[in-house]
Amino acid sequence: MSQYQTFTAEKKWLPYGKFNTSLLVQLMASRRSCRNFSDQPVERALLEDLMKIGITAPSGTNSQSWTFTILPQRKAVQEFAELLASFFDKLNATAEKTLLRIFLKLIGKGELNAYYRGYYRKVKEALEEWRGSSKDRLFHGSTAAILIGSKPESSCPAEDALLATQNILLAAHSMGLGTCLIGYAVASMRRDRSIQRSLGIPAEEEIHAVIALGYTDELYQRIAGRKKVTPRYFEEES
Repeated sequence: MSQYQTFTAEKKWLPYGKFNTSLLVQLMASRRSCRNFSDQPVERALLEDLMKIGITAPSGTNSQSWTFTILPQRKAVQEFAELLASFFDKLNATAEKTLLRIFLKLIGKGELNAYYRGYYRKVKEALEEWRGSSKDRLFHGSTAAILIGSKPESSCPAEDALLATQNILLAAHSMGLGTCLIGYAVASMRRDRSIQRSLGIPAEEEIHAVIALGYTDELYQRIAGRKKVTPRYFEEES
């Protein structure tokens, strides 16, 4: 395992049951999506350590075929946001065509109409705010980002990338950083591969998660609540 730059890792294997479960759960429950980042930059050493922590996750057939693209400064994040904004400008212009939406829906392709009804107005407002007042509703003012992807040889590409993503989210919180998953960025990159090329990501790779990162201006009084979950059991009949 690569050496970390910002802390010293214990190399001894931790036996089963020899960690404080209460502290682990507190960390997991305390991590929340940050939508109010400060302008303090994130050190490259921290970003690289987060990547190394990400690859401690399991991967299908131990392929370890994940990829990490780091945007280490606010300017790079803003350039990425402009690429996404251009995509949504084009998508909104298409969604405004009423006859096209109706026609596509009639032939069983209702995605554009669903987008128009559910997201068009919010996206339009966010873009206007971005261009008019520089308020960043795309990346919430984050000063860094990490894109987690997979190579073609991955046996479980999405699962591998998301397991590494969870490692990064938790580690970032422990290092004093806020995080927010940017799902619309992933969706945009899948529909417009030129965005990926503009970031220098090879065409054969697939991006599964985009994490906005930075020092947060938010403080919370309590952990986030969760809906009650009911387990489903399947047991052999006696």
